[in-house]
Amino acid sequence: MKAFVSIHDVMPNTITEVAELLEICHSFGLQRVTLLVVPGLDWQPAQINQLRQWQKMGYELAAHGWVHRCVTKKTFWHLLHGLILSRGVAEHLSLNPNEIVDLMQKSCNWFVKNGFDQPSLYVPPAWALGNISKRRLRNCGYTWVETLSGVVSPQTGQTRRLPLVGFEADTFTRELALRVYNNLVLWMPTNKPLRISIHPYDHKLKLRKSLRTFLQLCTQTLSYSEITV
Repeated sequence: MKAFVSIHDVMPNTITEVAELLEICHSFGLQRVTLLVVPGLDWQPAQINQLRQWQKMGYELAAHGWVHRCVTKKTFWHLLHGLILSRGVAEHLSLNPNEIVDLMQKSCNWFVKNGFDQPSLYVPPAWALGNISKRRLRNCGYTWVETLSGVVSPQTGQTRRLPLVGFEADTFTRELALRVYNNLVLWMPTNKPLRISIHPYDHKLKLRKSLRTFLQLCTQTLSYSEITV
């Protein structure tokens, strides 16, 4: 099984857990992992150096929002989304298109200012892109933007749909829903690569065994920079 493996929410306070997850991936022979970095936090020099080390080791760094939490007044849809899905981290949802573009560009610029390669991939927190057209995405500086359904090319407006599984189950309800959903995705006939989305504490939560099972099924991990539409 070919897969895009990504670790979300790479933050100053999750560096240890991210390192543990990379060790788990390495134990299954998976060398190509994408790290979704939240740039607008209190990054210390040692933590930034760790990100540089990971990039030198071949791990792809992607931009993942700015602060990964809502800082503006929430719309009704945003409140509902947070209650059901995102738990208040979908920082795009209450922003207008200009604010979304500014946030995405600010996130991209952080990488360049700190000496990293410019990220080719942007993943909005909770995959919630918000109220912005594909046309407006052209000015954001990314090759790909990931959503729940797949990846969007800002330059062409085309979407490549890719199946997705996740393991962030800290309650019985989430465990049941994700277990059923992941199994459906696994047994759905497709020749498309799978997206395996990992959050920093998934290896300690209720679906930790299932996470390892999916990683074990991977025969090849891919880089988002290789995607073509």
